[in-house]
Amino acid sequence: MGKLAAPWGSRSRKSREGRSTTKVLHLIKTLYAGGAEIHLLTLCRGLRERAVDVTVATLCRRIPAGEPIEERFEDLGVPVIHLQEHPGLSLAASCALARLLLLEQPTLLHTHLPRADVVGALAGALAPGLRRISSIHDIYSVHWAGRRALPLLDRVWRRADRLIAASEAVRDWLAVDRRIPRERIDVVRYGIEAARFARPSRDLRREWGLDKGIVIGSAARLEPRKGHEDLIRAIPAILAAFPGAVLLIAGHDLEGYRPTLERLIGSLSLQEHVRLVGFQRDIVSFLYALDLFVFASRSEGFGQIVIEAMASGRPVVAARAGAIRELVVEGETGLLVDLASPAAIAGAVISLLGQPSRMRTMGLRGVDRVRRRFDAARMTAEILDVYNDVACLSRRGSP
Repeated sequence: MGKLAAPWGSRSRKSREGRSTTKVLHLIKTLYAGGAEIHLLTLCRGLRERAVDVTVATLCRRIPAGEPIEERFEDLGVPVIHLQEHPGLSLAASCALARLLLLEQPTLLHTHLPRADVVGALAGALAPGLRRISSIHDIYSVHWAGRRALPLLDRVWRRADRLIAASEAVRDWLAVDRRIPRERIDVVRYGIEAARFARPSRDLRREWGLDKGIVIGSAARLEPRKGHEDLIRAIPAILAAFPGAVLLIAGHDLEGYRPTLERLIGSLSLQEHVRLVGFQRDIVSFLYALDLFVFASRSEGFGQIVIEAMASGRPVVAARAGAIRELVVEGETGLLVDLASPAAIAGAVISLLGQPSRMRTMGLRGVDRVRRRFDAARMTAEILDVYNDVACLSRRGSP
């Protein structure tokens, strides 16, 4: 398992070997399964394949709940270093990172998510000549609990050498709402290894007793902005058209939101038709258990689960939220509906379920679109282009 940063530490194995001229230190809050964390895992795999020296540092080793994925990084040969034991934005984390930067002397510091961006900026100020890149994975506005920190983040992001936005929607938000110059923001959409989604390893429909009837599904953290309540409220109308339908909702409950959803399910007498199945480590098998994937999120910087559903051949019904319009092609790979509208969700779902051949066609087109537009190799190459641009600035001694 990853080690805690010691006061004077030691260089990582890869650093001692000195096999790469490009050395990147990634900083992220934790390594618990989420969109940004899975994205970083995919990126590290691609960077390793291209002989880039990669180390990952986290702000803390543990959070109260969630699915840890640290071992997946270590299986790739990527060292993991924890700056502190427990979560919290502290001066100690910045000092630990500053020491790590002095020891490792990376070419670039690449930070992910707001807390890491702030800590990276504070520590980077103590490492002259270090180039800093921040990936902005989401639109941190109305639905973000930490939005009061945006003025601080504005200063942090403006002082980064480059920002990588996960979508055009994120870049637009940064440029328009946060007034950051567009020319300093590169858009690199997430990529996945589509071959991983070619076939499931388990038959969850059979295991869960769902081999008969229609199965609709969604996957996202259990929190209000993900629109789970809107989706649940759409189920009675769907059942009127397809009485045997079942909805599966997968996802962590990091905020204690599950009881709210359970009360809603009970109030609508949907206990036999809506199941909260928790986090699914085998997301491929989960997606293959579905006839249709529905994503009702009200705000998304990207939405990796949507392209994973498409890669699994599932047609998608999704809310027009942020970057989702960049992923789903209306009428070709799925249907887009108005935000926070259970009636619109139900109408789109009923429409597709009544057209099985159209659903199959949408599924095939979704697989093709992911392979062409959202491939992991493409993503890695584009991020390497950003690295090379920023590293060249460093060699020229630009301010």
